[in-house]
Amino acid sequence: MKKRVRSSPPKARVIPLDPEQTLYETGSREVWQSLVITTDGAEIGPVIRQVIEPRMYTIRYLVVHDLERERHILLPANTIVDITEDRVYSSLTKDDIAELPAFRQTMSKDYEAALYAVLRRTPYWLEEEAARRNMPPESDS
Repeated sequence: MKKRVRSSPPKARVIPLDPEQTLYETGSREVWQSLVITTDGAEIGPVIRQVIEPRMYTIRYLVVHDLERERHILLPANTIVDITEDRVYSSLTKDDIAELPAFRQTMSKDYEAALYAVLRRTPYWLEEEAARRNMPPESDS
C-alpha cells in the first residue's frame, strides 16, 4: 500500500503575544517572503509572519527579517502603502527602520506605544478612536 502524501501545508501556528490575548502572531501565505521596500528605495528584508487582532479582523503588523541588522522588527500596517506580488512598500525610510526596536515575540501597549513614538506616527488605536468619534450617527431608514 502506497503512503498518502499530504497535499496541503500544515496549519500555521498562532502565538498569543500579549497578556490580554488580543494580538497574535501567525503565518500569511499572501505576503510571506515578500521583500519590504522603504519610501527611499531601501530593501529591508522579507516578511516572515504577521501580527493580527482577530476580534477586529485586522492585521496590525508585519514581522520582517531586517537583513542588515539580523533581527526581526514589526512593520505597522498603517505604514504600508502598497503590496504587489512579491513586494511590500512602506512609507517608512531606511533610517526609520534602523530606529525600530527588535521584536522578540512579546508585546504590550507600552511596547506598541514606544514603537509608534520612535516613528513619530499616530498609533492605530488613536486613529481608530478618532474615526469612531467622527462617524455620522446611524440612520433608521
